[in-house]
Amino acid sequence: MKNPTQLHQTVLLTELVEAMNLKPGDIAIDCTVGAGGHTERILGKVREGGQVIGVDRDKAALKIASSRLEQHLATGTLKLEMAPFSALDEIVKRHNIEGKVQAICADIGVSSMHLDDSERGFSFQDDGPLDMRMDQSGERTAADLIAEEDEETLIRIFREYGEEPKAKQIARRILQVRETTPIVTTRQLADLVKAAAAYPTVSRKHPATRVFQALRIAVNDELGELKALLDSAFAALKPGGRLVIISFHSLEDRIVKQKFVDYTGKNKRESIPRDLPIVASSIDRLIAAKADIIKPFPAVPTQAEIDLNPRARSAKMRVLAKL
Repeated sequence: MKNPTQLHQTVLLTELVEAMNLKPGDIAIDCTVGAGGHTERILGKVREGGQVIGVDRDKAALKIASSRLEQHLATGTLKLEMAPFSALDEIVKRHNIEGKVQAICADIGVSSMHLDDSERGFSFQDDGPLDMRMDQSGERTAADLIAEEDEETLIRIFREYGEEPKAKQIARRILQVRETTPIVTTRQLADLVKAAAAYPTVSRKHPATRVFQALRIAVNDELGELKALLDSAFAALKPGGRLVIISFHSLEDRIVKQKFVDYTGKNKRESIPRDLPIVASSIDRLIAAKADIIKPFPAVPTQAEIDLNPRARSAKMRVLAKL
């Protein structure tokens, strides 16, 4: 197997680091260290006078990052934490950096390291155990979910997290098969979904793609963790600090976009009746804007980056500045 740092290509690397607006001596948090691509560039911005906290809930990813960034760990410029997004508030308090952080970033979703390792069960390109846990110390795998959940719950997961039109047919087929045969490998599930979905036309996207996405999100509570991150990260920033999020599908991007709008107060302004007899200064106090969105539209990879790394094609990056 290739070096994991070669297998994983960091998405929107230059754009993300520039958006963080870092200078020497700053404090930054990378909430998805992965193979350390973004983290390494961030460390180059804050230099020895600064500090970077790297967070990831994948033990294997942290091991790779530790090796790659060994010299920064030795100097104390970098500190690594194995934890989910929901632990960020606790991490910030433990390092005594509340309200002192210049920038926080996160590259949401599954990495190439996960997809290309068949033993992790995130992909059906090669057969492997139906796992999908980002934190492998977690108790529940995708196989457990498939074996234990009722039809209604499976339908909801496939519809809400995968936006799968054939959710009902797939869920029913899973229940039929599991009565006699445990569904424990990625190839088993992919073949089952393909047969159950029975799409009349052939698509470039495998019929199981949305189901695998839905299961991964459910196993790792990805949307709940993202919401927790957006709350904790904003609280940790100092005035003028930046929150930079890269997402890869509409469910994540919708959550990020709405939360950023909430922080600007624009949704509150739009809810105020136009004929309400209050002056502009009173409106400003009423909406209590806490942040500015740096650009109205998300940054996306260039065609050159997509040509080099096709998995980057769906990436969207949004940037918020705390007032």
